Amino acid sequence: MSAAAPRGWALLRRLPVTAGLLVVLLVGAPLGTAAALGTGGGPLAAGRWWTLLTAGLTVATPAGTAITLLLVAGLLGTVEHRVGSARALAALVGGQVAAGLVGTAAAALLAATGDRWGGLLVGALVVGPLPGVLAAVAAASATATPLARRRVRVVLSTGLVMLVLYGGTGGDVHRLAGWLVGLAAGEVARRGRGRLREHAPVSRRESRALVALVVAAAAVGPLLAALARTSAGPWSVLSHLFVAGSPDSGLVRQVCSTTGEAADCRVLTGRAHLAGLGPTLLSALPVLLQLVLAEGLRRGRRAAWVGAVLFTAALTAVGAAVVVAVLTRPADALTVLGTPRAGLPVVAVWAPLVAPLSLLVLLLATRGRFAVPAAPGTARRWATLAGGGLAAVVVLYLGLGLLLRGEWATPATLPRLLLDLPARMLPPGWLGEVLPRLAPLRGTARVLANWTGVACWAVLVGSAWVVVRPAVPSGDAARARALVDRDGDTALSFMTTWVGNRWWFTADGRAVVAFRVVGGVALTTGDPVGPPGARARAVPEFTAWCQARGWTPCWYSVTDAVAEALPGARRLQVASETWLPLGSLAYTGKKWQDVRTAVNRAARDGVQALWVTWADAPLALREQVARSSEEWLAGKGLPEMGFTLGGLDELEDPAVRCLLSVGPDGHVHGITSWLPATRDGVRVGWTLDLMRRSPGCPPGTMEFLVGTAALTFQEEGAEFVSLSGAPLALPAGSADDPLARLLEATGRLMEPVYGFRSLLSFKAKFQPQHRPLWLVHLDTADLPRIARAVSQAYLPHLSPRQALRLGRALLHGRRPRPAPAPQPAEPPRELVGSGQR
Repeated sequence: MSAAAPRGWALLRRLPVTAGLLVVLLVGAPLGTAAALGTGGGPLAAGRWWTLLTAGLTVATPAGTAITLLLVAGLLGTVEHRVGSARALAALVGGQVAAGLVGTAAAALLAATGDRWGGLLVGALVVGPLPGVLAAVAAASATATPLARRRVRVVLSTGLVMLVLYGGTGGDVHRLAGWLVGLAAGEVARRGRGRLREHAPVSRRESRALVALVVAAAAVGPLLAALARTSAGPWSVLSHLFVAGSPDSGLVRQVCSTTGEAADCRVLTGRAHLAGLGPTLLSALPVLLQLVLAEGLRRGRRAAWVGAVLFTAALTAVGAAVVVAVLTRPADALTVLGTPRAGLPVVAVWAPLVAPLSLLVLLLATRGRFAVPAAPGTARRWATLAGGGLAAVVVLYLGLGLLLRGEWATPATLPRLLLDLPARMLPPGWLGEVLPRLAPLRGTARVLANWTGVACWAVLVGSAWVVVRPAVPSGDAARARALVDRDGDTALSFMTTWVGNRWWFTADGRAVVAFRVVGGVALTTGDPVGPPGARARAVPEFTAWCQARGWTPCWYSVTDAVAEALPGARRLQVASETWLPLGSLAYTGKKWQDVRTAVNRAARDGVQALWVTWADAPLALREQVARSSEEWLAGKGLPEMGFTLGGLDELEDPAVRCLLSVGPDGHVHGITSWLPATRDGVRVGWTLDLMRRSPGCPPGTMEFLVGTAALTFQEEGAEFVSLSGAPLALPAGSADDPLARLLEATGRLMEPVYGFRSLLSFKAKFQPQHRPLWLVHLDTADLPRIARAVSQAYLPHLSPRQALRLGRALLHGRRPRPAPAPQPAEPPRELVGSGQR
């Protein structure tokens, strides 16, 4: 107790606003003062304007109090620590008042239109400090880093909007109002300080995670609305498509009387039997299937994307049927959905269609983000598991159904059981009027009826895990990988295996060319892979093959061997590869001073060089690298580049080695990744791909990592290390023709944005040899098309806004957004993490 008191007093002094609010909530919770302090349409209409403030001093229920205390401590405490107590208090109080005004005004406007939901909101009594807390968080997010700002805003916006749409209580509306007020206030404050809004790009990994979050929220929302007793939101009607509540016995008697409709009586009687554990699981398993697919989306799996699209399309079709039923037969449909006939808002009528259709549009719009192939044989294994499992369930259902033919209201026959089976698959509330025709009379038949659908969905959920397994090469990708593992001894050979490539093989299968077609241009990824003789033959054969298909062949980032294999072609140097021969490497002499200093400083400071593969690296280290990578990309102001520039996705290959710089406190200072080069199945070299360093890392981190890696490879017997190349950055004197000089001038123009020449200067610290990398083409007239294809290959997701910002940056000779100048001992921050070639 004596130790806890000083800690509590220290917390009170550091975070007085947060600590004070926590104390007030703890004191006010047992007093039950919600009715006196709450705000809303009634209290404000009565002139009790002070309730806009007092509503934040208490919470209605004990469970709500516990949750609120945790959120206040976590959210408001973070804001107060970041912006200070005075600003946090101003944002909290101002946000609480503004949220009450905006939320109450919105409810009044809805009620004025005759909307039933609006009437419920006007009569609601709202308490709790979360509207003000969320306003403070939203306002403070405007000053956060681009990555943190995007994550906080997307996650909280998604959650708050879902709560309003599906829950729809007065508190939900006020919390969303506080959040929106805080966002607006934060942006106004930023502009008032003269800081323009930064549009941070989204990496592939980040965009996948955000899409997966939306899919998961859309799956869970209706189920939570069904489980909550107070759900009144405009989309809460969707809950009836998942969970069918047992109808009131009085309603059943009324509808099933002699004056009632026989169809309505059959529907309500059938729904009265849809209760128990089986139907409950039948409602939850489709949601679980969506969550499994969302995990696959987070991992970038194409199979998961296909599954999510198909499932969402099915939901859209079901929603369309519900909307048609409501519009054409409103009395019957609304009775089935358990919804009052009067006052149903238009937004609720269309919700069953709009909700899944919006999700389907999102999935289709982000199709390019989910390109990771499935593991080999995935389709076959999924068909075996799903088809075999479903077939077994169907056979069991039919067999037992016939054996129990006397336990059904109507005698069971094989045709009737088959016609009855699809309805058993539907969760209890989906299109409630589509009920099974066969009604079970006794326990055994009822178990069979209630659990057949559960078994079918369990098979689908279990087999869906197949699509989220880690991917390995198959088909042409496996053939290409085998050649790379045997004869991929050039610096760029391993890039042949990357996702996004297509593969062309020579007739004898001894060589492969990795390429992608962009705008009618067949763009290769480096040299052919295979034995030297097969490579030379592959160059003219692939060129002729492309021409026969109407494509413009372009050999990109290739060595002299490819240029010499096409005597009549034109070549243009696009980069200079930095090549470091091994065998006698030693960091002695003045020219190695920077590298030697970095290595010695790391040893003195207790910094370790840790070799890992990405899959085997500790989760904490991977999370640090991923966070630093996303922050670095978000600060660039430009989208993630691809093609010959690797990212975190490419680290998942077990052949890729990662070298991390880890401080004595476990903090990751930087990471480099290395791609293998193989001759006759033996590793003969390594190519630098990814470089990332954490903000505030010690100077010389990259020199330490690259220098340590080169010595390690030399000890292992490797022949060379390639530090890759810097595009549009050529050594002095290499621009010997007008086009080369034009590219050199372009490189100088783009230096403030991308820092190609600075990267080349950084790599010069390792005293490398320079090898030209060529763009080999057949006709100078094709260069405009080729230039466009190369640009699209590197920046496939460049938006018009980002293109405009890039153009402005180039015209003004500056970065797309202000950033600290790189330290002299480090590579340029714009390029750390690209392994630019």
